[in-house]
Amino acid sequence: MIKISKPSDLRRLREFLSSHAYDAARLTERIGRARPPAPGEDQQMFDSSREITTPNLLARLFLLGTRVDERTTREFMPQEIVELCLDCGLLSCRNGVVRAQVVIIPVEDLLFVSDAFHILGSDEAAEFVLPASTHSANFLRLLTMRAAVDSALDLGCGSGIHALFASRHAKRVVATDISERALLYTRFNAALNGIDNVECRAGSLFEPVTNQRFDLIVSNPPFVPGPGENFVYRDNPLELDEFCRQLVREAPAHLCDDGHLQMLCEWVEIAGESWPERLADWILGCDAWILHGTPVAPQQYVQQRSTDISGASIETASVSDWTAYFERHKVKAVHPGMIALRKRAGDNWLHVQNLPGDVTAPAGQAVADGIAAVEFIEACDDEALSEACLCLAEDLSAVQMKPEDGGGIYLRLENGLMTDAEIDAPVAAFINLFNGERTIKQCIEEFAAATDAEPDKLAGDLLSIIRVFVSRGFLVPVDLA
Repeated sequence: MIKISKPSDLRRLREFLSSHAYDAARLTERIGRARPPAPGEDQQMFDSSREITTPNLLARLFLLGTRVDERTTREFMPQEIVELCLDCGLLSCRNGVVRAQVVIIPVEDLLFVSDAFHILGSDEAAEFVLPASTHSANFLRLLTMRAAVDSALDLGCGSGIHALFASRHAKRVVATDISERALLYTRFNAALNGIDNVECRAGSLFEPVTNQRFDLIVSNPPFVPGPGENFVYRDNPLELDEFCRQLVREAPAHLCDDGHLQMLCEWVEIAGESWPERLADWILGCDAWILHGTPVAPQQYVQQRSTDISGASIETASVSDWTAYFERHKVKAVHPGMIALRKRAGDNWLHVQNLPGDVTAPAGQAVADGIAAVEFIEACDDEALSEACLCLAEDLSAVQMKPEDGGGIYLRLENGLMTDAEIDAPVAAFINLFNGERTIKQCIEEFAAATDAEPDKLAGDLLSIIRVFVSRGFLVPVDLA
């Protein structure tokens, strides 16, 4: 286990790593990536770090997990840094061989320490603390809204990635986890990065913050539905997706008015049931904006989850148990996504936004804009909507498809969410009328005149198209632009 040293020692370690190119940009430039290798990637990283230099030594220790002889380690790392790493538990030395007990991941300009992957093959595997380089960690980081707030909660903090990034736009942050090991890493990482407004508390769900409310709650909880509990960080401890349901149900009591929850989630679809209705039953007292990924069939899902994060098989016998578990519960599919809640009194709404691809760039503003757009649509009846002025989204592009590909027009909104749609020429001509000055009613009248149609007969269909295009961000109310 690691232990936290004096702040001055961790500052010295941070300065040493930075002075030897241990950051995302320079690691990527030198060895191709700034994260541990996925299966099949390690050889390239070994080849790129073959020359013995201090930066390459650090990459081999803390990203590749390579064993290095003690003499080489002490030759290329200052004595005081080696001793500090040994004392903190970042490195171990046995029989003249040095090995990292952690990985150190640079994310933007922060560093995150977590368990080395060889922990997965030990008795401590169940308590493994996930590295900050995982897809889910960065997916939620990129989707998190970054408006300045007074308070934020990172529920299930792991190594602290969401707590530390929230500390930049929240005056105070509480980080909670059921794992004391995870809390230790969060405290260590806050100290390593010179962050002093993050408080760590132990406990499950909202137990550590009883009677407290926050402007923002972020959570990457253990959401994987299955029959076993191999990993604390991953496996839903309750039946199917019940843990996530409880989290969503309890969140409103811990949100300030107009506060937001953003959490990653997987929910199951049961044969004969509507999954949107099932999900809606989770949500009370909040508007809900759901970013919905591609659903996965049970058998495919089990195959995907039957290995640990390093790619090693967990338990071959568990595959059949897992399949039988889904069959017993009549699970038709597993749906991945992000649930964003906004606490608001009155009649609440639920909107599902499909995500056709991955999120690779900051998209927190796109989430905030999506919530505002749906709020606008929900507040307008047809008469009020007709008097609104819209404009095309700033980042909207259109591509004319080739005749052999159907000849339609392909819209893409480059807002981080890969929002796209295929439309025909008449719809394209209609939406091009929106310049921020004409009302929707005027645009319908002008379009009707150009097509020799009666406005009243077109209005219903065109207003429906407008509602969809506003909710997806293609058209923006002038007041929200």
